[in-house]
Amino acid sequence: MIFYHDSQRLVRTTITIAGIFIGACVLPASNADAVEVLASAIAAPKNTAASGSNAGPHRYGVAIIELPLAVPLVGKKTAPLSVSSASGRIHYPVVEDIEVPITPASERPVPQPGNGRLLGRLGKLIRELTDEDQPQTQIVARRITFLFTGDAPMTVDLSDEGGEIGTYELVPKLDATLHATGMNQWWVAYIERAKSLIDGGDYPPWVETYLVAMLSGRTGNGLPDWFIESEEKSDPLLETLKYLGGAEEITRHIFRRTAAGLNDQNAPGPSSDPQASVAMPAPPRWQQSPLPEIDDAVVTEPIASRVPPECFYIRFGSFTNYLWFLDLADEYGGDIGRMVTLRGTVNESTERFQNQIATKINQLSRMLGATVVQDQAVIGRDLFTNDGSSMGVILKASNAFLLRSSLNNDRSTRAAEDDKLTLKKVDVDGHQVSLLSKPDNSIRSFLAEDDGYFLITNSKTLVRRFYEVGKSKQSLAATDSFRLSRSLVPVERDDTIFAYFSPQMLQGLVSPEYMIELRRRSAAESDVSLVHLARLAAASEGIGGEPSQLGVEELIEEGFLPLSFGKRPDGSGVVTLGERVIDTMRGARGSFLPIADVEIDQVTEQEARWYSSIAGEYSERFPQMDPIIVAVRRDEVPGAPALERITVHAEIAPLTPEKYGRWAKQLGPPTKVAIRSAPDDIVTLQAHVASDQLGPPTHLFVGIKDNFPPEPEDFDGLLNIYRSLRGLPGYLGAWPQPGALDRLPLGLGRGRPVGPGMSRLIGGLYRYTGGGFSVLSFQDEVLTSTLPFLEATEVAEAATVRGRVGSLYGSQLEGWVNNQLYQRAARSSVAGAEFLNLLTRQLEVLPEDAFSRVRQVLDADLQCSLGGEYQFNPNRRSWESTAWDGPRPAELPPQDYVSPLLHWFRGGEFTMIQYADRLVADGQMTVARKPVTNN
Repeated sequence: MIFYHDSQRLVRTTITIAGIFIGACVLPASNADAVEVLASAIAAPKNTAASGSNAGPHRYGVAIIELPLAVPLVGKKTAPLSVSSASGRIHYPVVEDIEVPITPASERPVPQPGNGRLLGRLGKLIRELTDEDQPQTQIVARRITFLFTGDAPMTVDLSDEGGEIGTYELVPKLDATLHATGMNQWWVAYIERAKSLIDGGDYPPWVETYLVAMLSGRTGNGLPDWFIESEEKSDPLLETLKYLGGAEEITRHIFRRTAAGLNDQNAPGPSSDPQASVAMPAPPRWQQSPLPEIDDAVVTEPIASRVPPECFYIRFGSFTNYLWFLDLADEYGGDIGRMVTLRGTVNESTERFQNQIATKINQLSRMLGATVVQDQAVIGRDLFTNDGSSMGVILKASNAFLLRSSLNNDRSTRAAEDDKLTLKKVDVDGHQVSLLSKPDNSIRSFLAEDDGYFLITNSKTLVRRFYEVGKSKQSLAATDSFRLSRSLVPVERDDTIFAYFSPQMLQGLVSPEYMIELRRRSAAESDVSLVHLARLAAASEGIGGEPSQLGVEELIEEGFLPLSFGKRPDGSGVVTLGERVIDTMRGARGSFLPIADVEIDQVTEQEARWYSSIAGEYSERFPQMDPIIVAVRRDEVPGAPALERITVHAEIAPLTPEKYGRWAKQLGPPTKVAIRSAPDDIVTLQAHVASDQLGPPTHLFVGIKDNFPPEPEDFDGLLNIYRSLRGLPGYLGAWPQPGALDRLPLGLGRGRPVGPGMSRLIGGLYRYTGGGFSVLSFQDEVLTSTLPFLEATEVAEAATVRGRVGSLYGSQLEGWVNNQLYQRAARSSVAGAEFLNLLTRQLEVLPEDAFSRVRQVLDADLQCSLGGEYQFNPNRRSWESTAWDGPRPAELPPQDYVSPLLHWFRGGEFTMIQYADRLVADGQMTVARKPVTNN
């Protein structure tokens, strides 16, 4: 593990140390001072030193080396420091900075007069009184604590970014009492460092969590409180959303329990009811939302007549629209989320799904697709593309023969080129369907055809439903809720993308089959990662070879996995195939068997109780699922070929506002009145609200000038919030004038008059009152420049909420936004390097193997959030990014750094309307596209 120091350089010295804390001199580069090194090495007690299942918990000796600094460090970060041994016997090191309080100047003895000593003392006293950020501690030493195997003497090397510091010969001593003391000291430092990495990382904390859990078992140290503390019982509805959204805290909790072998009560040992023996619990008692009368003349597109009602539906209309969406995603690595910021990991979920169903778009299909495909839609039961979704693509052929020939030729070619692929015909309810597959489900592609429609999917259940809908005509297009959506967003709008999430689809996500399998597959994903980590840990200790080929039972026997590992309620588990780890029921991680195809007959009592609580909450508080409609249209910007205008229209209809709580009741009715803002406002927001505090429906509005606002950390604390608001170039207003300020006691809301209609309130806040407006700002010049433009005007379209963000390109705000996104990306970049350092330092992974091991553990690739490449620096013995300025990122963005958001965002605006029975949102953005390249 790497830490940092910035002391004087130390010349290379060889020292032999035996027993407990024996001092030795290590000379600085300047021989003016000598630094005493303190060290101890205590071997494991003899009766527990053997490895294997019969060994006691103390498998390791413990060593401590302490390097006092010749000159204490005050207010400085320490530089990288590492410990190693050619013997390969050092494991799990942790380095601490030893800090002590700085004695304040006011508590030191008064110096004798002369040579400016009293003046210096006075200056220190003044700084003590006025400088709140003055350091309170100083670093006086570095302490390196690590475990080791065996009891023979060993050579230990210490180095930093400047090279080798010293070489030490440690002679271990046998002393059970000192061993226990040293192990406790190492454990306290180790878990504290692990917790800090978990809290600061921008990646799943699987390595740190595993090491804490595994080492707790192998050393006999108890798990820390933060590791085993019970999660606060959250709202069942919120917990459902976390499962459906793949919230990290859910997977983190499951991973932590699995790694340490904890049961449902967070205590060691298997669950009380590991076997599924209870009937499936009942789903929520759903209620049908009332629908308005729907015109019989409403037109629905033919392709929707082949979609099962329980599926989501994303229609592209034409093959050209589909290519536009793929190209937009490809510009950002297959993840549209990267348009805002680069994440610490990338798993290319879009490409993964395309590969699984074997429909990768190539240049030939780009040219021919539009001639053979008349309409196209993506359908499915869920969007869990990271671990294996239940999705497919429906094509309406304009030339069925050519489309059939093209698809079959592609599948035959792929099968011929890969001997692990199987292409065969399978029977699905009496229909012969083509299946191209691999045993691990990394490719699982069904091709079904019926009456000019083609379905390519990874789900056998979707194939079956595709044929059933074609026969029964009970399709998505036939449902009243879909017909209502097409009356609100007609087909003739010719949207680039039309997405519809039906009530049946949303209800299916909360069904017992889906929720319980989601929980089970989170545990399955944890098991796969844990086996990879256990193999790495075993290999780092010389057990099982390099890379380790130990199986699950051997890893459990050696103590690298908990005794309860692999005991699942559905009887599935993991198997090792060479370096691969496969789930016996679901296949390879990232392409698990679709949940729609997983059959669950029985559950455990705990699973039944858990789900019944969720079902009960939905029955009582959220008995209707309102359908969601999203339509996207793209248009060219006249005179600007590099720009596109993207318009998004979204609706929830029908809507039951009572389910959405108090916020939905605060909004007033739609209105055509809009507040005109000043031309130099770069951000504006206005809402028509109704509340007891403000009286009748009132327009509230906010404006922020194009300026450099305070930093987010400046808003930490009440006093800092006040200071930051004083410096924020913005204003808050209302129209018509609300009476809240006037009702303050003692006339505090009226303040002291300072000009026509202008008054100054307590705290330096200015208020303008006039023309029905009441406007507040901490800066009177902001009010003065804004007031001439404020006007309540009537516009063509009614809205409840309106907002606008001007183009950041070339604005003063651009630099501030760029800096904020850079700081976030820099922290993420450092976290990624620290993750790689964890692998190389704690698990002794070779630098050349690090990225493949990351992929095994995380099922994702690590990427530098600053756009650089991670590289191992052999001199500093640490990982760095090519985007950094030296061993750390620059504190400020480099001159050429532009965050992803600023590359494309050229301004946007939105409106939202809440009606009695539906919610409507419209947004429009101007987007700069990357230059087109032909691959």
